[in-house]
Parts: sequence; C-alpha cells; structure tokens
Amino acid sequence: MNWPAIGNETAIEFLSRSLVHEKIAQTYIFSGPDDLGKSTIALAFSKNLQGEEAGFNSDLHILEANPEKKNISIEQVREFIKILNLSSFMNSYKIGIIKQADLLSEEAKSALLKTLEEPTEKTVIILLVSDEKNLPKTILSRAQILYFYPVKTATIYDYLVQEGGANRSLAKDLANLVLGRPLKALHFLEQPENYAAYLVKAETFINFFKEDLNSRLNNLDSIYNDRTYSKQATTGAREILEIGEGIMRDLFLLSLNQDDLIQHLMLKDKLSAAKAAIDKAYGERSGEYILSKFQLVSEARKYLESNVNPRLVLEQLLINL
Repeated sequence: MNWPAIGNETAIEFLSRSLVHEKIAQTYIFSGPDDLGKSTIALAFSKNLQGEEAGFNSDLHILEANPEKKNISIEQVREFIKILNLSSFMNSYKIGIIKQADLLSEEAKSALLKTLEEPTEKTVIILLVSDEKNLPKTILSRAQILYFYPVKTATIYDYLVQEGGANRSLAKDLANLVLGRPLKALHFLEQPENYAAYLVKAETFINFFKEDLNSRLNNLDSIYNDRTYSKQATTGAREILEIGEGIMRDLFLLSLNQDDLIQHLMLKDKLSAAKAAIDKAYGERSGEYILSKFQLVSEARKYLESNVNPRLVLEQLLINL
C-alpha cells in the first residue's frame, strides 16, 4: 500500500486495516482543518482500493465547489450521483470524493442523503469537511468518520529538511508558521512567492497597531481591495482574519515571555516592536488590551461566515482595533 509520508498515522492505519480485511464502508467523512492531507489520503485510499491505475480512469470522480459560487449546488450533486451510478469502467470500485463538503447547499445535502440511504454496490463516497458538524446527523449516521489532527511541528520540520530540501532556518520558520498543517508548509516551500505575499500581509497587520485609521484603511487596500460578495472575496478576507488571529496570539505569548512558542518567528522583531508600543500605551493593561483585540478578530470571522460583506467586516475591524 502507498500512503503519504507525513502525519495522519491513525487515519492511515484504520484505512489500511479496512483494506486488508476487506471491510470497506460505503461512505467516509474525513474531518479536520484544511491542509492536513485529507484530500491526499482520500486519493491514496482510492488508489489502494482500485489498484495502481486509480486516478487515471473513469471510476474516480471528484466534486468541488465552483470557484465563483459559495455553495456546491444540487445540480452538481445530481450530476455527481448520475456518474457514480454508471457501470464501473474497470469492474472495480467507483469512488466519489467531495471536497469542501461543508459547502454543500441544503438541497444538495438532501439529494446526497437519498443516495447514501440506498447505496450502489461497490461505490464509495468520501466527504472532506473542516468540521463534521457542518453536515446533518442523517448523513453522519450513515458514514465512517475519520478525524485528522495537526501534525507535530518537529515532524513537519524534519520532513521539510529531509524530504523538501529546505535549509534549517527556513524549515523552522515554516514549521512554526503553519500550525500543524504540513501541506501549507510544503506549499510555501515550493512557491516562495506565496510565502512572501503571506509575510507582506502579516507585516501589514502588525503595522496597523501604530497607524491612524486613514492609514489603516489605505494599507488594507494594498493587501485586500476586493469589494464584492464573491467566494474569492470571502476567502481573501478569511485569510486576513486568520493572519490577524495569529498575530494577536503571538503578541499575547510575548506578553507571557513565551517567545519560542510564537507562530511568526520570522517577524519576531516587528512583533516585539508592536508589543512595546502597546505596553507604552496601555501599561499594565496591555495584556487585557491584546486579549480584547484577539476576541474582536474572532468575532469578525463569525460575521464573515454569516455572509456579511467581507470588505465591511475588515473595515469595521480596523475601526475598532
């Protein structure tokens, strides 16, 4: 059997035993944050189940959201089900993978449920979700749920050095930055321009603490100028808020003298300068101030997920930061 080389040992062990004993569920749910390898494991499981040709035949089907849409529509699910109901090309398992199944519309979930209630023989459906609670209990009750957890920082570091060829300094920075998400570390290693873009956004957020409101809004435009309600706009705003939570967490860790635990090690000097400015302004209340702003960023993420205009969410955050 061939499996990815980093993390997810518990899930891999369970799936390996299922293959050995030929106890294959008809529906699986892979639950966990993005960039932990859920999709990679799903493809590896498909290949191990179907044979070496998996991924190069018509018996493996992947459904994902349209980049321009916020949800996976019922029309997409109906087409997906129609394809899975066709005869197998290789006389083997037909496998359907739904990426970001959290985005299934309510109608799409209902359509999928009907298929799960009356599954076709030798058909396996794998739902990839960030949180299984985003799916109805009627679907959960018909599925084998596997949980994916963050990978240890030391494991990611070793992999980046030994397999990715990263120098030790960069590997340390990336391993701390990604909070247990090895695929994100590999992405930044293989696409340094995206890593550089991330650092620009992080530095911009740190600088917000020493700027007036007009400067904040102007600098926001340099890293986020989308004023639409599109999925792309929401994704971009979500990234900014995720960075903001990380920055606030780092500032609080610095206030506790836990420098080695901060996420953005490569920006430690800038974080320390921002922390010093906050200390000067708030004195003994600086820790309380940092916690209140961390809560503010978390609340902004909730508003974003409630379909408030992404640009408005970010602007309101900066007004109150």
